[in-house]
Amino acid sequence: MHKIAFSGIPGSGRTSILAEVKKLLSLKYRVEDVMDLRLNSPFDFDQKPGFVSQFFFITNQINEENVRSQNHPDFLLCDGSLLDHWVEWQRALDAKHGNGVAKERKDLLETLYRFWLPTYTAIFRIRIDAKVLKKRIPEAGLREYPLELCPQLDALYGRIIEQDRLASCDVWNHQSIDESAQEVMAQIADQKLL
Repeated sequence: MHKIAFSGIPGSGRTSILAEVKKLLSLKYRVEDVMDLRLNSPFDFDQKPGFVSQFFFITNQINEENVRSQNHPDFLLCDGSLLDHWVEWQRALDAKHGNGVAKERKDLLETLYRFWLPTYTAIFRIRIDAKVLKKRIPEAGLREYPLELCPQLDALYGRIIEQDRLASCDVWNHQSIDESAQEVMAQIADQKLL
């Protein structure tokens, strides 16, 4: 099974790109997906992240991926991954400047992150310019996300990917969803996963 993560800031288009990639892969392969856990969670993703919410998201991400893999798909596509939840946790720590969070909590989430992240065959970081995002959010009817956070959050993704030496592929979603999905498919083929 190849487990592929679609990561990136809210509104970047990762859900739409994943849906299109799923259609393309399903023509030849068995495909399962794990949808964005934030959509049906007891936590409002617009609120400040904390230990309780990130523990919920990290453990549920692992659980959902395990459940979906029981069907033995050729590809498991994840709309969000531990990388996304880890980025939110790091944002929470940055906001608190490391204070007020017990070392045991930090260590627990880091252990889960470091243990689970290598299970992804590929990570696609879906990126979008803030100007494009500002225009796209109302058109798509998406819930408003603080746009001033987007460049900071995107920079945090970049810092974590570089710091942890993650093999992620950037896909800039400035074109149509179909074109972005074709770019993902080309990179999957380049990685000899097909």
